[in-house]
Amino acid sequence: MVDFWTREEYFKIKWNDIYLEHECPFCNSEDQKWHTVWEWKNWYILHNIFPYSWNEQHLMAVPYKHKKYFLELDEDEILEIKSIHQFIKDFYWDSEYFSSTRETMANRSMEHFHMHFLPWKLQGKFLRNMLMKQGFPIKEDLD
Repeated sequence: MVDFWTREEYFKIKWNDIYLEHECPFCNSEDQKWHTVWEWKNWYILHNIFPYSWNEQHLMAVPYKHKKYFLELDEDEILEIKSIHQFIKDFYWDSEYFSSTRETMANRSMEHFHMHFLPWKLQGKFLRNMLMKQGFPIKEDLD
């Protein structure tokens, strides 16, 4: 069982202290082994220890090489994304899931590019609250 932190604990972390590549927790995949569920040549998939879904089904795909943005990925890393999506589809079986990436550094918790995969279809209020807690200025009232 993965030991999860609360969202409150997550937001107390001073992420600016780990923005440098040599301090990046994703770059040292050995530290991530205890919650890694899939490894490939260029990527690994792990349980998010700060899950938006508050359970072990929130997964992240992370390239081994430190990249800030999708456009920095090389051809092999991009080709492997198809395998990632196949693993995720198999992991969630017939359940719906949501995937996301963020391409700006604003309000990102990690400089290292990664993709999120969450179980079920995210409903308006949950998605709104999740985005607002991450600093996005959402003004629309979503159902």
